[in-house]
Amino acid sequence: MADIKCKKCLKSFDGNNKENMVTRGAAAAAGGGGGAWIGSQLGIVGGPIGGINGMWVGAAVGAITGFCAADQFRRCPHCGKIFKT
Repeated sequence: MADIKCKKCLKSFDGNNKENMVTRGAAAAAGGGGGAWIGSQLGIVGGPIGGINGMWVGAAVGAITGFCAADQFRRCPHCGKIFKT
């Protein structure tokens, strides 16, 4: 991958450096928290089991999405801004 130019401080840095990638665990935690918050506002109704709260389903989907999308984000080593590449 080529050098990435930060949009805030306008400095360039190497995109392949593992130190400036957002960690998968942090992205999964953020996605899971957001999914749980959205899912808690929803209900899921289906079949003979009746209705359930959507919090756990939303948290699982959000965590999986955050885990898989973590490699698309970078953190500038100079100013600390996180942005999508």
